[in-house]
Amino acid sequence: METRNYTFDENIVSDLYKDAYGVRPGEFFWSDWDACSDDAKQHLWDRLVDAVGESIEREREYQQEAIADLEDRIRFMMNTVAGCDRADAIRYLHDAYQTHGDVEYLEFNLGVPYGYLSNKNWG
Repeated sequence: METRNYTFDENIVSDLYKDAYGVRPGEFFWSDWDACSDDAKQHLWDRLVDAVGESIEREREYQQEAIADLEDRIRFMMNTVAGCDRADAIRYLHDAYQTHGDVEYLEFNLGVPYGYLSNKNWG
């Protein structure tokens, strides 16, 4: 008799599902999960792991696009507003998004990674 090494974890499958799809699993998922054999659970688990990887890649692509859009906006402001530097452009964005100087909230609104604006040395 062959013993299979299962990697699924019933205690965190809900977390994995949320990481993959952005929401907790519903009753239909749990109904299917409970009815599955260990082999079928492992198959579902492997699909969830793949979906998390795809979700991470989509988020990375979204953030890269958001960074490019932000940099375009900053360059536009610096080129069109007399005397505007990068810090001024970021202050204008704070005003536009009503973030009251909260850099992390501005980053959230712009879709850029946390720390993108605050960790850069803009001189």
